[in-house]
Amino acid sequence: MTRGYVDYTQRTSVQATGFDVDAPVAGWYRIWPAGALASGIRIWHGFPRDPVTGEELDRSPRWQAERDGTYVELAEVWPKAAKDPITQAEYEYLVGRVEWGRKHAPDSPQAQPRRKVDLLTAPLPF
Repeated sequence: MTRGYVDYTQRTSVQATGFDVDAPVAGWYRIWPAGALASGIRIWHGFPRDPVTGEELDRSPRWQAERDGTYVELAEVWPKAAKDPITQAEYEYLVGRVEWGRKHAPDSPQAQPRRKVDLLTAPLPF
């Protein structure tokens, strides 16, 4: 048995598909921490806001990120979040789920999405 002839000089180059991890892309994303609930991530480029009043500060624009509606450092979520982009509506749902959990069920996994879910004490889904 012989192998057929392959002319490797005629091959076209294959360009890898991917993204630049050093260049964040504005949008909405989802992160699934191991054993925990999904978290909504929002990444944008703009002026920072005052953490107390929410006013836009007179500082240079920069890349920023929110996780479940709370400001986090961009390095905490990028580029890990890039693999799962979502819509703005789904991001708002994830943030609303956390807000509901903190208000109505503070011990539930919805209130603390970064904590691992204990399946022995988690509420039933029905």
